[in-house]
Amino acid sequence: MTKLYFKYLSLLPIYILLQVFVLNQVLFSAYINPFLYILLIISLPLKTPKWFLLIYAFLLGFFIDLFSSSLGFHSTASVLIAFLKPLISKITIPYNILGEMDKISLQKIGTKAYITFSLLLILIHNSCLFILEHLNFNFTILSKVISSSGITLIIILITQLFIWQKK
Repeated sequence: MTKLYFKYLSLLPIYILLQVFVLNQVLFSAYINPFLYILLIISLPLKTPKWFLLIYAFLLGFFIDLFSSSLGFHSTASVLIAFLKPLISKITIPYNILGEMDKISLQKIGTKAYITFSLLLILIHNSCLFILEHLNFNFTILSKVISSSGITLIIILITQLFIWQKK
């Protein structure tokens, strides 16, 4: 268990720097902003203690907020998906397919389950983030949520395929 904590805590600065200095600078037509850091929350094992999951999600979102000069939007959205992750996993991931501490990955749970699970968490994250950011919900926000979620899912799937090929 301690090894898991150190592994994910060591990945934290890498994903934060990648998000802040690379992905936040890439805005496609002012509507699409990919959020790769969500992958860290998505891939944590299902049996991760809730206290670690929530604190980890908060720290991840807090540092993204800190470097992005936002007012807690990312930390709120990250904690929300960390809170909802166990519920969504019960709905989308087949029962008894993962071991005690298996991380959630494309190769472990299958393509259909992984895409469904990830897409639901990404849509919830982006909806929360953009609604808090604009304090409004209209067609423009909806298109921003959908387009950013699509690109985020594609980048996460590419990352999963890259990690799978590496092993």
